[in-house]
Amino acid sequence: MQIDAKTLETLKWLSRLDIPEDETEALSGSIAEMLTFFQQLSALDTEGVEPTAHIAPLTNVLREDEPFSPRLDRDLLLSGTESEDGLITLPKVIG
Repeated sequence: MQIDAKTLETLKWLSRLDIPEDETEALSGSIAEMLTFFQQLSALDTEGVEPTAHIAPLTNVLREDEPFSPRLDRDLLLSGTESEDGLITLPKVIG
């Protein structure tokens, strides 16, 4: 499949890409190769193939939600701030 100059300009505008003129020929060739590959993929018989989100059968990739340890000392963390009752106090910024 060949990509003409008008189609390439439209693609550049839609994707908000500023591609130098000396690279447009290589880009149109790359896009043509991708479209040819997509045409080959669309010709495959996928009847009965379940849609997948991953190529590997993953059930749960998240770790257990556990508190971080060792914990940092609260008083040490607040030592460089002005605080009252364990809360950081800030100057009033709205009059």
